[in-house]
Amino acid sequence: MRRKSILLLFLAALVIFSLTLIGCGNRYRTGADNNGTTRNNAGGMEGTNGFTRDNAWDDDGTNANNSDATRDKLKATADSIKYSAVNFADDLRNSGYNLTESANTKKNYFKGNETDYLLGGDVVRLYEYGSPAELEGDINRIAPGGMSIHGTDANYTRSPYYYRKGNTLIMYEGNEPAYIDEFRNNYGNAITR
Repeated sequence: MRRKSILLLFLAALVIFSLTLIGCGNRYRTGADNNGTTRNNAGGMEGTNGFTRDNAWDDDGTNANNSDATRDKLKATADSIKYSAVNFADDLRNSGYNLTESANTKKNYFKGNETDYLLGGDVVRLYEYGSPAELEGDINRIAPGGMSIHGTDANYTRSPYYYRKGNTLIMYEGNEPAYIDEFRNNYGNAITR
């Protein structure tokens, strides 16, 4: 019974959060505003002066359908999240994977603070940065295919998977499908492969 209550609270919080993201409705869809202004079926708004508003513009004159700006704001927020090696280890262990710290495997290909782990027999390298700009600079140094970094051969036997979470670059040097799926679920598609 306690699980059901927790699940119900979680779902209620999720619905409330979703409503705050998308709003509680768009008053320009159909019907009338409080001031008696009606909207046409195309989404425009017709007032008493015959003025028709396109549904792409909000009351303050900004583009209400500007999904690119929203995406940019979300990306900036995600990029500013502090994600550490400890967070990474906790996430993988909570998902049921055996992860151990790897000693004497540091490569220092990037400027971030490096922490290495062994996941199965594969190495996972995390590079933590002080700012999103520093991280972005190092990501731009990765050649297509990921086999060289800023023109330097990385000496990998196969192309690694690169992922980004907040202020951290995650590099997986293996090819285990279960791990790749876990990384994709947690961090999205690989930056380069």
